[in-house]
Amino acid sequence: MNLKLEGWTSLGSLGLAAMFVTLLLSFYNFMIGPEGTGPERVVEPGSLLLQLIFISAAPCLILAGVAFVLAKTYGSPIGGALLIVTGVIIVAGMAIGVTMVPKIPSQYIVGAVGVVPFIFMPAGAGVTGIGGYMLAVSKIRRIHSRDLDDLR
Repeated sequence: MNLKLEGWTSLGSLGLAAMFVTLLLSFYNFMIGPEGTGPERVVEPGSLLLQLIFISAAPCLILAGVAFVLAKTYGSPIGGALLIVTGVIIVAGMAIGVTMVPKIPSQYIVGAVGVVPFIFMPAGAGVTGIGGYMLAVSKIRRIHSRDLDDLR
């Protein structure tokens, strides 16, 4: 497979999205605890969540934006499809996260622990949207180039 820079950037964004969703869901599972009573160790949930966001979620969204900027004028079918999958993974993971938040004991819902899924769900929808745009622009460009070839 011959990928351009925006394709590789989209692939990196996909990997970081999968990492973010996996880390967030395992973090929530850890916060719920083995019997629903919370973790057996002393933790600072706010700072752990902040680390998780800065390690995976923020770079994921930045790479998606870079891929979009690279290909917004001419589109990229592979990059667009990868960003659509990235957005779907984020939205689906955050939907699962929303169902896990009520199971976390209330003393551990500090800072953004309870609202992170609600913040990143629209972000995932935005990534899906820019992926769809990149895919649509690439199809329009191919149609126009075929029309120009027919005129020659």
